[in-house]
Amino acid sequence: GAFSSPVIAEVAGKRQLIVQSREKLAGLDLITGAVLWSHGVPSFRGMNIMTPVVLGDTVFTSSYQNKSWLYQISKTPENYGVSELWSNTAQGYMSNPVVIDGYAYMHLANQRFACIDLKTGERTWTSKPYGKYWSIVAQRDRLLALDEQGKLLLIKANPREFQLIDELQVSEDETWAHVAVCNDEIYIRELNAIAVYKWQTPKPNAAGN
Repeated sequence: GAFSSPVIAEVAGKRQLIVQSREKLAGLDLITGAVLWSHGVPSFRGMNIMTPVVLGDTVFTSSYQNKSWLYQISKTPENYGVSELWSNTAQGYMSNPVVIDGYAYMHLANQRFACIDLKTGERTWTSKPYGKYWSIVAQRDRLLALDEQGKLLLIKANPREFQLIDELQVSEDETWAHVAVCNDEIYIRELNAIAVYKWQTPKPNAAGN
């Protein structure tokens, strides 16, 4: 086992369970549990935490104190195949990345945000440090990122540069749970409570700004 969560997706023409264990990335048959394909993913002391991201017939993943990879999953009449399309030195940690328009936005073990072009594997930018643990959600070209100290960041999904729009301290308690969004409401699980914030569009001032 590992800390990474499994995901269900159609890959190489078959709906399957994608799992990242302590040492392997694999696809399992949903009915029988049989291993359809697997590939070794190195990690430090088996600490695979990030959940893989499935993009068509490719899987993007990263492991603690190692690298990030994009794997191509293929199917022949006889068996499945796994091939590495590229790797990058970016070290994902606890935070699951979000993908927008072919770019992965992720938080790294060195406490920086980064953007990776999933076509080429190129890291297009890396931010300054922004805290240790983050959860990230996305809507269109906006990212909401919450850290364990109760700080919420609003970031523009810009593949050319890190663009912080605003930040807000939403809790003085620890906020380890994943930030959740439902319509115009943001749910923050604090240490001893759940806080709900309502997203509002700023009203123009008298000058029309």
